[in-house]
Parts: sequence; structure tokens; C-alpha cells
Amino acid sequence: MTVVLVVHDTPLPALDGMIAGEIAAERGARFTTLVTGGAGHARFDCHIHVLVHGEMAPNGALWAERASGRTVAAPVDRGAVARLTDDCVVVPINPHLPVQAEARTRLLATAAQAGRPVETYRVTEADGILEVREEGSDVVLSLWRRDGYGRPFLVGTEPAEAAGKPLDIVFVADEACMREVYPANLAALGDAAEALGLRLAVRFVDPRQFPEPAWERELAQADGLVLPGGSDMEQVRGQTEAARVAIRRNLPTLGLCLGMQTMATAVAQEICGFNDANLAEADPSAQTKTFVRLHDEHGRPQHRLGLLPCRLVPGSQLAGLAGGAATMEVHYNHRFVLESELQKRLSESGLTVSGWQDGRDLADAIEVPTLRFFIGMQGHPELSSRRGRPHPLFAGFLSAAGA
Repeated sequence: MTVVLVVHDTPLPALDGMIAGEIAAERGARFTTLVTGGAGHARFDCHIHVLVHGEMAPNGALWAERASGRTVAAPVDRGAVARLTDDCVVVPINPHLPVQAEARTRLLATAAQAGRPVETYRVTEADGILEVREEGSDVVLSLWRRDGYGRPFLVGTEPAEAAGKPLDIVFVADEACMREVYPANLAALGDAAEALGLRLAVRFVDPRQFPEPAWERELAQADGLVLPGGSDMEQVRGQTEAARVAIRRNLPTLGLCLGMQTMATAVAQEICGFNDANLAEADPSAQTKTFVRLHDEHGRPQHRLGLLPCRLVPGSQLAGLAGGAATMEVHYNHRFVLESELQKRLSESGLTVSGWQDGRDLADAIEVPTLRFFIGMQGHPELSSRRGRPHPLFAGFLSAAGA
């Protein structure tokens, strides 16, 4: 078994493991991350990528799954890498994190003890180009460039930009987070845009701004609105206000995890007149709580995590996007759900549940069929998107935005 170390000193979690994932795919090797965490480097301690089996992983693991089409297994302890039985194992090492530099030293020692050969490659960046060399050599083995959606391409193979006027797509999110920490949303949007031959102009409006953004003005020329997920409750008010404007303007809107929650809250406020409605997580004292703590069948708090089936409602817009399929496999990472009694009241105002948890009558997806496109999903469909095979929810959103 050969151990391949891909050393890339980067302060950006979105790049951490990117080229290692491409090398693993090219060699048909196993890609594995180490159980080091960020060791106090906040951006790297924030593991958001959801593994199929129900575990969080470094965000850069996304690139290995996209490149190879294989699911990444759980992170491995540095001392156990040499005991893996695969013919070849690729391990990303980021010296920006001292704990990983130390792990590399330990990994080399255990590999030597086990008689495992080790190859080491180094990734450096200059003028937006990522160069790959074998350690100790000046010979460049490959050159990589990221497109406007953060997706990696060998230099010279980047897709040509689509012609025509670009669609104005607004993300209600911190741009640095979307580009530098959690790259999946932009990558999925790029997959859909490329497949549909659309040109996009992506704008970011941080909902945590003070004073608050003037959403009527921000969305006046927008063609589509994306409300991404996240755990920062300071985003809730801004996302909800943006969704309310989208309802009034009939603006195509896509909500992901937290974004679904703020969309439902916007419907409760804008259409149902529950002006006090809010997420229990954002305002525990709210009289009308739109999303409440998820519990299992025994009444214990539950964290729903992993790749799980969503039961699609026949005839819904979401089911139509899925080609009439009965279920859709979705990556989930959430602890709150739409309040069941409120859901019945929301349905009277036009909001429908288009997807249910498998085996339970708890909402996994919502939509307002009378609007052009107003669909939210409790999970993270962006993690299933691939180049040449965009997730149907993203493709449907851009199709509506461009109509």
C-alpha cells in the first residue's frame, strides 16, 4: 500500500484537500482526511461537509467526492493510515495547521515502520494558478485553476463562459464564507449554470449587516434568490425579510436547510399575518414558533445527519423536478423541524409540504405552488451535485430564474 501525501499550505478550508481529491480520483485511490480538526483555527474547526454514513468532515472532502464519484469514509487517525489495506491512499496535509504538520511527521514514521512507500507532492499557488510538483523537484506535474464558482479545472480545460446577458442571482450570505469556507453551494450553482448554458452574475448580501440591507432595493433587479444554510442565527432576520420581498415580487427563491426555515417563516409573516413568527432557535420567546427542536420517537433531542431518503409528494413541483421519483436521497444536518400544527395553518395560506422525512410526518421540503419557484429543502442537496449532473433543485431554480 502506497501512501500519497499532498501538501498544500492554505488558509482557506474551501481549498484544503481540493487537489488531493483530484489526485485521488486520477489514481483511483482512497482519499482520507485525518482526525486532527482545526486545533483552534476556527474556520478549520467548522466541519460542515456531511458524509454519507452520518458524520461531519472537513469541507474540502467535497472535492474528492465530486472528482471520483466515490463517497469519502470517516477520517482516520494519523497512526492508522499505514494500516489501511487499500493499494493507494491519498492524504491531504495542510501545514497551515500546526497539528497537521505534526501529524505528517507521525504518519511518515508509522509508514516507515510498516514498510509502506510514501510519495509526497506539494501544491503551491501563484496568480490564481495551483501548481503541483513532486516534493524536492522543480518539475511542474499539473496546473489547476478555479472557475468563478470555485470549481477546479486543469488549466486549458476550463469551460467557456456562456453568452448572453447574465442572470442576477443574489445570495443572502457572507461572501467570504461561501467562497472560502463552504464551497458546495457555489459549485452546485455552477454545475446547473453550465448544464443549462446560462451566464450568471452572483451577488452576495450579508444579512448580518447593520444597518439592515434595504431588501426591496437589493432585489429590485434580481432574477433569483438563494437562501443558504448555516448555524448563525444572526442571518435569520435578514433571510426572512429577503424571502418576504421575494414573495411580493414572485422572485424565484431556493432555500437550503436554514433557508427553508426562513422561507417558511416569511410565509407565516407575509401571507398568514403571524408577524411574531420566528424560529425557536433564533427567538425562544416567540409566541408563534415556526421551527422547533427535533426529537426522536422516544422524545429525546435528535441530530439528523447523513444521506437519507426524502419522500416526495406526487404532483409537487419538487417531485416534477425529480422526474416523478418517489424519493430523493439528500444529505441532512439539522436539529430543528417545521412545527406540525403551524404547518397545517400555513397550508391554508398556500404553503405545501412537498417532501417528508422517511417514516415520519415531519416536513423535509416546502413550496408555494402559486409562485414561479419558491422551494426550500431542509437538507443540503448541493452536496449531491456534480459537473454534468447538476442537482435537479438547482437546475429547476435557474430555469425559473431565466424564464
